[in-house]
Amino acid sequence: MRVLEITTVSSCSNDCHFCPQDAYRKAYKGKPRLSLEDFNAVLAKLPKDIHIIFSGYSEPFLNSDCTSMVESAVSKGFKVKVYSTLVGMHAEDVHRLAKCKLIGFTLHLPDNRGNTKIPASTQEYKDVLSLALQNIAISETVTMGDDFVDNERAGLGPTAHGRHLRGMFNCYKLENPQFVLLPNCDVALCCNDFGLRHVLGNLLKQSYEEITASPEFRKVKAGRYRMNGDTLCRSCTFAVPLLTYHAYSTVYTNLRPTVAKLLKKRYFG
Repeated sequence: MRVLEITTVSSCSNDCHFCPQDAYRKAYKGKPRLSLEDFNAVLAKLPKDIHIIFSGYSEPFLNSDCTSMVESAVSKGFKVKVYSTLVGMHAEDVHRLAKCKLIGFTLHLPDNRGNTKIPASTQEYKDVLSLALQNIAISETVTMGDDFVDNERAGLGPTAHGRHLRGMFNCYKLENPQFVLLPNCDVALCCNDFGLRHVLGNLLKQSYEEITASPEFRKVKAGRYRMNGDTLCRSCTFAVPLLTYHAYSTVYTNLRPTVAKLLKKRYFG
């Protein structure tokens, strides 16, 4: 499936340990907040099969218009998912979101290792969390606790091992674009491009089709079939050697449904 992740603000106060916010703050030079007007202008340009995910490079509800954006996308027929810590959300947001037909809501909870700055001890957070658990259909909860596995954020995360993949490869995020919208409506390559190495265009100035046909995206895709290169993908754990990728794409449908589902999610989105 094709995805557009929505980054609503230019900085995230949660400062999760595994999230390279410094790289994003340093690289991004645009306006600090995505406006509802700009968001709706972008929606008008998107094919309806694109899934909208409120996540991106920051906590989406740090933008006070986020709930209105969710409502707008749902009302226009898009499939919408939310990934949130609830920080920035208020009781009214919870009640409004409870009325939205979402395809998923992933709740990121505080952990026991101090890996986030989610204000878990405040009464406001506790009240919103209680309301959310009672009123929103939470499809998944995640924490950055003892069993958390970091994907290294394409070499930008604190656990990165300096990976550089040689040889031909593929990634499901290139087969089915998983772009990230920035607050100024620039479009970044994917969820791991915190340093904005591959900015593909701007959805206020260009169509979605022009973004997918942009020279930068074509360059990244062409780099899959070279033996070496300097695209972000070669530092990313989502990139898979080409033969392995095609082997999995051939066999996963013949496996038990539960195994096939996990394999598809890992390699094909």
